[in-house]
Amino acid sequence: MLRRILVGDTERVLLIRKRRFADILGPGEYWIFTLGRKIELERFNTKDLVFASEWSDFLIKERADLVSRHFTVVETGDAEVAVVYLDGKLARVVAPDKRVLFWKAAVDVTFERIGVRDNPEAPARLLASLARLGRDSLVTFTVVDEGKRGLVYLDGKLVRELEAGTYGFWNAVSAPRIELLEMRRQTVEVPGQEILTRDKVTVRVNISAVFDIVNVGLARSTVKDVNEHLYRTLQIAVRQTLGKRTLEEVLAEKTDIDETVSADVRREMEAYGVRVGAIALKDIILPGDIRDILNQVVTAEKQAQANLIRRREETAATRSLLNTAKLMEDNPLLVRLKELETLEKIADKVDKITVVGGLNALLERTVTIRPE
Repeated sequence: MLRRILVGDTERVLLIRKRRFADILGPGEYWIFTLGRKIELERFNTKDLVFASEWSDFLIKERADLVSRHFTVVETGDAEVAVVYLDGKLARVVAPDKRVLFWKAAVDVTFERIGVRDNPEAPARLLASLARLGRDSLVTFTVVDEGKRGLVYLDGKLVRELEAGTYGFWNAVSAPRIELLEMRRQTVEVPGQEILTRDKVTVRVNISAVFDIVNVGLARSTVKDVNEHLYRTLQIAVRQTLGKRTLEEVLAEKTDIDETVSADVRREMEAYGVRVGAIALKDIILPGDIRDILNQVVTAEKQAQANLIRRREETAATRSLLNTAKLMEDNPLLVRLKELETLEKIADKVDKITVVGGLNALLERTVTIRPE
């Protein structure tokens, strides 16, 4: 008729009589009169803080006094989460539309509810603690590096732009998605584009452009891929520009072509929040036969220039000789000085000169020079 029940300090026991809830037994020794009635016991270890039993809903509804004495009740709405602290340390996040009963034991259980629909971003003060919970945190984390921007989408809608830093967004109600865009200057290369000039010559060009994104939201909402769109824009602009020029104009007006392409491309990309800097038409590659012909033309032009320069020099030298001859014709003394200058040059090349009959004989007759 009596049944002895022992409950340890870290235990609690649910007493069930004839399948009807009777009481929650705390630590101690109990003698229960059975009187032929069936007694059932459900024993719980309070170290397992969460009370998991089929009687939890009954207790909440029918025995609020016992619940307030033995449990801390954490209940969330359909757009709320609850952050649970054990002795002041974040330990768990309760999902929306849930009810969890925690045993009141040696650990102090506290909590705070957060409306995640109105406040989708997790508080910065909780990020480090939530990160330790991993997937159980119900948070999607992202890190935006310096020089980048983050775009936050909730249920497919752009809601915010992120500067450099660490962020977390609740994923319990909405599905957050974060995209990172590079804000630093970038380069796009368009290599080996074949273009037919106006005079039907096929050339290949290499194009390079520097750009940066100045309006992240506009760039992402209007263009699927900024790099790809700029690539295509450069292709079209260069084709339209070079296709209207002859090969000679393309080669002669390379700088002008770059400016024309730049104006078209910049005007196109500004509408998408992209600022395009320097655009370079790096290389113009000609077909082999055209290249040989141009080399021959250049060689002929250079040879003609060299011949012209040579003729100019010869003309100048002849004119100088003519002027000298005219001066010598009118001035015999100048002739004698010229003769002495010539004699001096000859004397520099021999060791000894024998002169017979004086200086006049040397200048007017045959001079015998005998080296010794």
